[in-house]
Amino acid sequence: MEENKTNSRIAIMILWVSFFIIILMISFWIYCSNDPEKLFVIILPVISTWVGTILAFYFGKVNFDAATKSFNQVIDRLTPDILDDILVKQVMIDKFTMVSIETTNSLITKFDLKAIIDFLDNIKKSRLPILEGEKVKCIIHKSTLTSEMLKTTKAKTLDEFITANSVVKEFASINEDKKIEDARKVMNEKNYKDLFVVDDNNLLTGWLTDTQIIRYMNNQKT
Repeated sequence: MEENKTNSRIAIMILWVSFFIIILMISFWIYCSNDPEKLFVIILPVISTWVGTILAFYFGKVNFDAATKSFNQVIDRLTPDILDDILVKQVMIDKFTMVSIETTNSLITKFDLKAIIDFLDNIKKSRLPILEGEKVKCIIHKSTLTSEMLKTTKAKTLDEFITANSVVKEFASINEDKKIEDARKVMNEKNYKDLFVVDDNNLLTGWLTDTQIIRYMNNQKT
C-alpha cells in the first residue's frame, strides 16, 4: 500500500515538473523567436517519451514484483507430487510459436532501445529471447530495457547491454522430458524466471517461464 502511494506521488511530481518545463521553454521561445508552435512540435515527443519511460520504469517494477510474488504463492501451494506428474514439454512454449529474434535482426544490430521496447509493446510481450543460431544468447525483459533507457550512458550494442545488465544471462536449459518439479527446483535455487528447453541432442525445442507454469496450473483448475 505504501509503495502504491509512493508511486502515485512520483507520477504526480513527474507530470507537474514536465508541465513546468514546457511552460518555461515556451516562454523562452516566445521571448527569443516568437514561434511557440514550432517549439511545441519539437519538445512534445521528447517530453512524452521521457515521462512515459519514467512511469514505465516505476510501475513496471511494481507489476514485476507482483508477478513474482504471485508465482511464489502458487508454487508454494503445490506439492512436488503434483508437479512430478507434468512433463516440461507439456507446459513449455514450443520453439515454433515462441516470439524470439536472431542476433542478425536489424533490431539487434542497430540496437535501438526504444525500437526494441516498441516492438515488445506491439506484440504485447514483456520478454524477448535473443537467439544466436540454435543457442540462446540472452533473454531481455522489458523492465531491463526501460532501466537502460534511464542511464546517462546507454548501451550501443547487444554485447555492451549484456555486460551492463548481467540479469539477461540469468537462465538455464532443461531437457524436455524432465518434470515441472525439476524445473521449479532450478528456478528456485538460481532465482531464474526463464528456462530454455532442449532435446537429447541439446537442440532448442521450447521455452518455459514462471508465468507459463502459473497459467498451466490455473487451466487445470477449470
